[in-house]
Amino acid sequence: MSFHKVVRKSVISLVLCLLLTPFARYISPETVLGGSKIYLAYLPFSVMISLLFIFGRAAILPLLIGSTITFSYILDLNPVQLIVFVCCLLLPLFLSCGIARYYLGSRWRFSITNKGMGVRIFWLGFFCPFIIKLTMYVVGSFINYPPALSPFFGESSKIYSVIDLQNLIAASLIFTMLIYYPLRMALNPHYALAFWRRCIKPYLTPARRVSSVCWGGTWAAFLLLLCSSYKSTLIAGYLVPLIFVLFTLGIRHMGPRIIALLWGISAWLLLTYNKGFLQGVNTEFSLAFTLSVIISFTVCILYMTMIFHKNEWMKRVYHLQAMTDPLTQLPNLRALEEHFKCFPTGVLCCLRMSNLEFLSRHYGLMMRIHCKREITQLLKPWLNEGEQIFQLPGCELLIFLQGAESQARLNHMVDLLNNKKIHWHNSMLEIEYGASYCLSDGDFNELHRTLGQLSYLAEQACSENKVLSLNTQVEAVSDETTERVLLLHKVKHALNADDEQSLQLYAQPIVDQHGHGYKEILTRMFFKDEMITPDKFIPIIAEFNLSVRFDMLVMSKLITHLREQVGGTSQAQFSVNLMPFTLMQKDIAQQIVSLFATNGVPTSAVIIEVTEEQAFSNSETSIQNITLLRENGFKIAIDDFGTGYANYERLKKLQADIIKIDGCFIKDIASDSLDIMIVKSISDLAHAKGLSVVAEFVETNEQRTILLDLGVQYLQGYLLGKPEPLVGLHSRT
Repeated sequence: MSFHKVVRKSVISLVLCLLLTPFARYISPETVLGGSKIYLAYLPFSVMISLLFIFGRAAILPLLIGSTITFSYILDLNPVQLIVFVCCLLLPLFLSCGIARYYLGSRWRFSITNKGMGVRIFWLGFFCPFIIKLTMYVVGSFINYPPALSPFFGESSKIYSVIDLQNLIAASLIFTMLIYYPLRMALNPHYALAFWRRCIKPYLTPARRVSSVCWGGTWAAFLLLLCSSYKSTLIAGYLVPLIFVLFTLGIRHMGPRIIALLWGISAWLLLTYNKGFLQGVNTEFSLAFTLSVIISFTVCILYMTMIFHKNEWMKRVYHLQAMTDPLTQLPNLRALEEHFKCFPTGVLCCLRMSNLEFLSRHYGLMMRIHCKREITQLLKPWLNEGEQIFQLPGCELLIFLQGAESQARLNHMVDLLNNKKIHWHNSMLEIEYGASYCLSDGDFNELHRTLGQLSYLAEQACSENKVLSLNTQVEAVSDETTERVLLLHKVKHALNADDEQSLQLYAQPIVDQHGHGYKEILTRMFFKDEMITPDKFIPIIAEFNLSVRFDMLVMSKLITHLREQVGGTSQAQFSVNLMPFTLMQKDIAQQIVSLFATNGVPTSAVIIEVTEEQAFSNSETSIQNITLLRENGFKIAIDDFGTGYANYERLKKLQADIIKIDGCFIKDIASDSLDIMIVKSISDLAHAKGLSVVAEFVETNEQRTILLDLGVQYLQGYLLGKPEPLVGLHSRT
């Protein structure tokens, strides 16, 4: 803090001390006890604490100077008596403030009704008054004070001393807020405006206005009755407890600052105009008990307001956490529902990152989270008030837009993103985007169904990196999504059914030029005599993570077939595909090996087919599973070779036994010389590595001749044989 600021604060605090101390002493509630005047609350003490709260250590010297000057005019004391009196009052206060600062840190003066309130209550509300009275008692043994002041320095009854101590406690706990808040608002208009906005205005909103007015009216009526000159045992005996009940109820409707301020006003009025309030209090013991009740209730109400305030704060925090995705820190579907209630009309846009799922398999989940955060930051500058981005599961984000140009803005956003790369651990990721949108008409019941349709349409839009409108395709999308739901039900039924007919194994021959070879296991699903082909159920199985259950079921059925064969052989008889997600499961290879060992079927009887993606992936789990299967006697075949991940360097390092050339290089091989060159190149390198080569989708004799001439050893396709039920083959055998 600069020197000029310290000087400015010191001057202001000195002026305030000179002005407020006499005024506070004048309005301090008092009574007569045993023929001597006694304060019920010594408000100059409240002024001193308030100035220390506002100005901190800059108020120490002004308080010493201002109190000395003020009391020199008010009290008839010699210089020694005056200085000792001021020191007895202020030095314990400075000590208590120093201790509070030690425990609470440099911000001990702020948020006085909340954090650290217990420390302030103890050191300033109880410890400081006790030390002040103890110091006065000690000083009174050595210095004689005038009769008007001598009772404060020990020359009085014990009950007088108790009440005198209580008045300092009351001044600290109850009336500091009554002086602190108005004084701070007078010094800082911005604080006054903030106090109005945060502590008063929220309780005047239409939702709270009635309860606030009723509570305030009841409060004013009680004080009017209790502070009137009309004496009544009924009022003093029955209405006084109700003021405590009223403030207890007020905690639920008012904030801690308002409650502390209103309670200070109430206590001052009750103690100042006490004819009705203290009617029937005829002894000093009754007065001490009454002050004890007020002090105790003050401590209770301060703690109750703090607890309620913290509870409300925690509710807001928990509500915010419930509305936020814990990983991406973006608003989630619950937040979308709340936003939808506030803004029922607008444009719902589903932004999909088509290759994010694949990239996250190789770079990890945190990469997906990082990408979504980066995309959100890129799009935020293009959002207007009332527009928001929400987290959706998987590889999608939901954008809520408003306005007539929402479609054009969404197109611009997608174009912007498709031209941006995202940096991740020294790699530049190219994400492919597509989006769908629809106009929201405020029908909350259709919200989640609409999100499902938008998700499906966004997936279709990703193929061309464009934006599609659900409003123009709602009927087709609705039919398609409904069909997918029904198909999922059929697939789950087939996987869970106990009968042999729901999931049937077929076999298609893979043979060399002499007709020798093995058969590939293919699967057909049946639901109430309806056959479901792989092109329909395989995407559903992959999308809903059913691949492990599906692959293990197929493997179990094949093992049962091999075990039942008479004179089983160790030669490879069948090949089985394992889906990518299955190979990504830890210990899946060991489960397969154990399944074969348990049933007494040699692993050499089966070839495991894996996709090219899995064979060349960076997934440590997939590679470990493939290696373990090969080490335990399974031959490994790479399916769909040449379509995406294969290159000569990878083929050179490949640890497998068979490669299956994808059919896209076979179907036009009779007319496309480039296909011939590709197949020959793959075949020659495979032979050099000692790998067998299989060509898929062979349908003509011309294709067969060319492939055999190019060195392809095994052929698969309708020319060699169509898939037939495995049960039928077994019976014919």
